[in-house]
Amino acid sequence: MGCYQRIIVGTNGSESAQTAVAVAGEFAVRLDIPVTAVSVWKDAGRKSGTDAEWAEQATAAAAETLTAAGVPEVSRAELDGAAGALLLELAEQEPDTLLVIGGGSLGSSKARLLGSTANHVSHHSQTDVVFTSKVPKRWTTIGLTTDGSASSLTAVRRGYELALALGARPFLVTSAKTDDDGAEVLIDVEGQIEVEDPELFGRDVLTGVPAAEAICNSAWKYDLVVIGNRGMSGPARLLGSVANKVTHDIDTNLLLVNTTH
Repeated sequence: MGCYQRIIVGTNGSESAQTAVAVAGEFAVRLDIPVTAVSVWKDAGRKSGTDAEWAEQATAAAAETLTAAGVPEVSRAELDGAAGALLLELAEQEPDTLLVIGGGSLGSSKARLLGSTANHVSHHSQTDVVFTSKVPKRWTTIGLTTDGSASSLTAVRRGYELALALGARPFLVTSAKTDDDGAEVLIDVEGQIEVEDPELFGRDVLTGVPAAEAICNSAWKYDLVVIGNRGMSGPARLLGSVANKVTHDIDTNLLLVNTTH
């Protein structure tokens, strides 16, 4: 599978970070790609004891978990600075990098106001990012959200490739006024994305509530939801884009695909 060439996973030793490391390990094994475990100590929650030695302990623990999971190549990096900025800088050094971090702080308004790493990454990343919330016993269903736009098709294609690698079934997910309207959108999307086996797709049309709310309400169905990052920055973010609301409110693993390339 060629959707990603390497993974960077952020870790600070917390329970949320351990989830991110576990998910990164499973993805890397399925994709047969290397992982770099990164810990940033100066900005790591501004807690006592978060120094270079602490960061080394965090990456060592992550590397042990990744190696035990069967990741083909594991490296470590301990950095001094602002976690969000440094993770993005590393991820952008090579094309087709997937950044994986814990997403627990995304739903906290207090954490966003204080400047959480996940929040910074969600609005500034130029690479695809997985925000983790759980480690499924088995990857069975991946929800690929689309409104039929060109940018959403980019996210659908990327999510489809990852679903195949994970052995999960991809579902096309759209929000519409009626079931018929939604079915029409999904049929059109299937005709445009030109995947190897469109028969693999399930279909999920969401009606009755606004799109972001509908997607979040249906999150329980999916081990991972995929959405494009349109509206994650600029005026659209301030006006309340669907991607922004979903990123901060969804209760499952989320792949935020950069669709601006």
